[in-house]
Formats: sequence, structure tokens, C-alpha cells
Amino acid sequence: MDKLGILKIPDFCYLKNIKGAIMKALIIAAGNGTRMQPVTRGRHKSLMPLLGLKIIERVILGAKEAGISEFVIVTGYKGKKLREFLGNGAKYDISISFIQNNNWKKANGISTLAAQKHFRENFVLLMSDHVFDPKTLIRIQRLKLKNNECALAIDKNLDTVLDVEDTTKVMVKDGHAIALNKNLEVYNAYDTGMFVCSPYIFKVLAKSTKLGKNSLSHSMRVLISEGKLRTLNNKGRLWADCDTWEDIKFAEKKFLKNLSKPADGILSKKFNRKVSTFITRFLIKTPITPNMISVFIPVLAILTFFLLSKGTYPWLIFGGLMIQFLSIIDGCDGEIARLKFMKSFLGAWLDPILDRYVDMILIAGMAYGYWNTTSNNFILFMAIMVIFADVLQDYMSAKFFIITGKKLRSSLDFPFKRDLRMLVLAIGAITSQVLVSFLVFAILVNLKVVLRAVSAKRITEAGNIPLKLSSKI
Repeated sequence: MDKLGILKIPDFCYLKNIKGAIMKALIIAAGNGTRMQPVTRGRHKSLMPLLGLKIIERVILGAKEAGISEFVIVTGYKGKKLREFLGNGAKYDISISFIQNNNWKKANGISTLAAQKHFRENFVLLMSDHVFDPKTLIRIQRLKLKNNECALAIDKNLDTVLDVEDTTKVMVKDGHAIALNKNLEVYNAYDTGMFVCSPYIFKVLAKSTKLGKNSLSHSMRVLISEGKLRTLNNKGRLWADCDTWEDIKFAEKKFLKNLSKPADGILSKKFNRKVSTFITRFLIKTPITPNMISVFIPVLAILTFFLLSKGTYPWLIFGGLMIQFLSIIDGCDGEIARLKFMKSFLGAWLDPILDRYVDMILIAGMAYGYWNTTSNNFILFMAIMVIFADVLQDYMSAKFFIITGKKLRSSLDFPFKRDLRMLVLAIGAITSQVLVSFLVFAILVNLKVVLRAVSAKRITEAGNIPLKLSSKI
């Protein structure tokens, strides 16, 4: 089962316990979103839905995951509706203060300047219609700014936007912006709408607005002229500007595509993940939670046990198809958890445990069905070997990390992850070759166990592990 939130435990802790990430966030949400008006029908555009959440909820929850708990939101158009929806932030376990900008028809620099009295130290500046990967926000907060500098997160991948003409372009050199404008002809990055600013930005805004230059971009160009706008490359991480309905649909595709992980097995990348994200696209709009799916899968596995335990056609075909279906929907809980910011320590810990229960239920069903129709006791021994190998190979990696603090990786290892293991069982059931599938399963998994044992020996012998710890292996 896909870990709820897909992050490994150390990374999950890293996101939730960010040292030094104590900045407040300013979110600009004052404009009327004229380009979205055909579909908003009088609603605030940041309250438009995006995969189960409102756009502004994605901004807030993304910032929360990056360690931010205090927010100041500048409202204007439909400000009352926005304030009523978000409240004081208690439902998100954060604090929200609001500023109403009655001059919201002017450019966004006016809205930024309206929040001046709320910030005396460096702060994060976000747009209510720009969604992003929290890891980018974590990184930009950690930049050590000096001499009244500000920082802008940029994307050097020039194939990541839908409407190039309306996207603010940036020319970057040696980590600093040297030009910024929507009309730049020569550029090498896009403005993602994520900033870390020093209070100096308010002085720049005050001077600019007095001259009738009311846009935030103009003030950023002033900083550029002073050499004070640093940049942070987001390294291709997800972000999207939701100015139009087409932008929202484009962002949905990016989010769903982003659910695929490097740790996915071959079958997951090529097939399972495509089907699971298709299912998730619909589940995300319902009250169904990741934990509901996690509990539902073992229940479905029990029903599959009874199909497999028949040991004859057509029940074996139905059982085999159910095994593959379980393998596919196994990814939905993690996908929903990531999309709705519902990752949890309990879910990350419980998920692989439930995986093992599901595996044992399916293997037991296949073994009983085979034994019931053939009376071959050898299948019982093979079932025990398969279950043991399935549990051991994951236990080895987890235990090695606990003892040494290092991940058990090796060039000797080969891809036989859970997606392929489930496929072997499914094919064995559908073709009525249960014993053969158990033999293939057991041989390949035990081979991985041996290779990991060799890798563990090599890593410990290579050093860099305290003797006291390595002696426990």
C-alpha cells in the first residue's frame, strides 16, 4: 500500500519540524480575477475548486506544510466572502488576520503595501492563485538574505506554463534577477509568485506608488536595479498560476502527474499509477479520506480470499483480477493524502503494516484454494516461505536504517517491488498456476534478501558507521 503521503518517515519529520522556519506569510487576494469571471460568476477566483480543495486552501495548506502558522491575507473584491470561508484559520490549525484593501482595482503593489504594519521582519509573500510545492517554500525561507535583499522562486523549465504570454518572465544571472517583465524577449526563467521579502520592500513600494507605479513587479524591478533581488531555482518542482479555468485544468493535470514517485515500481509507473490517479480524480471530490481507503482495502482483500479459496474457475479469474485491482487502488490513499494535505505519522506507520496483512490474506486464499483442489501439502510450505520472504525483505531495510542511520541501497538489487509481486500472484491465480507463482515469488524475493544482506555487509565494512552501532547488525 502506498504510504499515506508517500514521504518516507525521515522526510515527513523534516517537513513538520523545520528549524528556523518561523516566518509569517502575506497572501495577496484582493483582485477580481477578470480572466476567470466567465466561470466564477461573481465568486472570488481563489475559491474555485482544484482537486478537492479551494485554490487558496492549497496556498495556505502548502505554506503550513512548509512550517508557517501565521498568515495575513489582503482582501478586496468579494473580501467578505473570502473572510467568511477561511475564518480565523482555526479549522486549518493556523492563525489568519485580514486586511481589506478598498483600492483593490489598482495593481497588487497597493495590496502589499497595505500590510506594512504587520511585518517587521522577513516574511513570505504569496499570491492567492499561485499553487506550489511546499519543499520550494522550505528552501527559499532558508536563504540568508542581507542588505535588504528579497528573494524570488523561479522556474527555469520553460515548458511548465500554459499561457506564456501572460506569465512574468525573468532573466537570471549568478543567482540574481537582472530583468523581470511579462514582455521580456530574452529570458531564462519564470516568476512563480513566491517571494521572501525584507521589510525594505515596503519602502520601495511606498516610493513607487507615489509615482503611480502600483504593481509589485515594478517594485521588484527597483530591487533588481539595486542588485537586491536574489533567485531560487525551484528545480522543476510543481507550481501553477490559476488565472483562468484553462489554467485550473492545466494545474490539475500537473498535480495528478506529480503523484508519480521515483520509488514507484516499473508496473506502477507504466500502468497502476495512471489508473489510480484516474480513480483519485473522482474520489478527491468526495468526503472519502485516505484512512477510509486504507481500511477498505483489507476488507476487500478478505472478500478476495473467499474467491481464491474456491480454487477453481471462474473464481480464480475473479480473484486474480481482484488482486490486481487491490494493487492499483493501493495508491489512492496516498494520492488523496498528498493532494488534500492529510499526511499523518499514524498513516505512514500503519500503511505498510496493512500491506502485509493484505499480502498474507491473498497468499493464504490462493494456498487454501490450491490445497483444497489438489491435496498437495507442499503448497502450505511454499505459502509460509512466500509470506516470510515478503515480510523479511522490508524488515531488513527498515532495521538497517534504524541501526545505522543509512539506507540499504545496492547496485546488486533488482526491481521486484510490491507492484510486481502482486502481479505475479494475480497471473498465478488467473492461469491456475498458483504453485508456479509461489515458486517465482519466493525465489525472487529471497534472492533480494540475500543481495541486501551482501549490501549491508559491504556498507558496514566500508566504514562511516560507529562501531557500537554496526556491532548490532
